[in-house]
Amino acid sequence: MALSSSLKSKAYMVEKTVNLGTASGTVAGPSVPAGTLVLAAGVTLVDAVEDITTFTVAVADDTTTFMAATSVDAGSAGDITFGTQTLGVTAADTIDAVTVISGTTAGSSARVWAIVVDVNEATKPAADVDRDTLA
Repeated sequence: MALSSSLKSKAYMVEKTVNLGTASGTVAGPSVPAGTLVLAAGVTLVDAVEDITTFTVAVADDTTTFMAATSVDAGSAGDITFGTQTLGVTAADTIDAVTVISGTTAGSSARVWAIVVDVNEATKPAADVDRDTLA
């Protein structure tokens, strides 16, 4: 018997709008559960970014960088940057924006996003299996 397509894991997007701040640091982004494969992650600017000395954004969890530091200096609202590092998250975590800022900025907002797939086992509860067999 084939596994129902409704039980199969499908790729979906997690996202969170964050304030990138006025100084270098890490801002928590969207949460992902344990056993998640991150296919791609990135940042979409909500506000324009001022033209200052340095304003880069990376997207990472505690151990993995999904999008390497990318300059968003003088970026426009709606600009999308993304990384292509595909790796798994073994423990529940957040996918964060990591900024390096040199110069004076009022800050800006961005949407941190990731395309993810739950790679945990997709099974039906025993009661559902019995019901399907007996029907």
